[in-house]
Amino acid sequence: GINAEYGERDKVYDEISEYSKLQTTLERLATIEKRPIRKMIDVGCNFYMQAEVKNMDFFYVDVGMGLHVQLTRDEALKFLSRKIDQLTVKSEHLTDKSVDIKARIKLIIGALGELQGVS
Repeated sequence: GINAEYGERDKVYDEISEYSKLQTTLERLATIEKRPIRKMIDVGCNFYMQAEVKNMDFFYVDVGMGLHVQLTRDEALKFLSRKIDQLTVKSEHLTDKSVDIKARIKLIIGALGELQGVS
C-alpha cells in the first residue's frame, strides 16, 4: 500500500543522505593537509569513537549487499556520485508510485461518494 511505498522511499532518502555525507567528507579530506587526521566516527547506533587516519590513499566504501570495496578517493567520489544519482531516480520512481496510489484512492473515494448519493 501507500504506507509501504512511503516507507521504502524514506529508506532510499536515508541512503542518499548517508552517501552524500560520505561524499562531502571525502571532498573535505582532500583539502586537509595535516596528517594524521583525528575524526569522530559513527560505529553504529549513533555511538561515536575517535579515530586516527594516517593514510588516506584508499577508502573502503559500502557498494551494497554488505560488500565493501577499497577505492581511491577519486574512484570513491565517482562511485558515490553514480550511486546518489541511481538512488535519486529510485526515489523519484517511488514518489510517482505513491502519487499514483493516492490518486487511485481519491478516485475510489469519489466513486463511492457518488454511489452513496445515488441510493
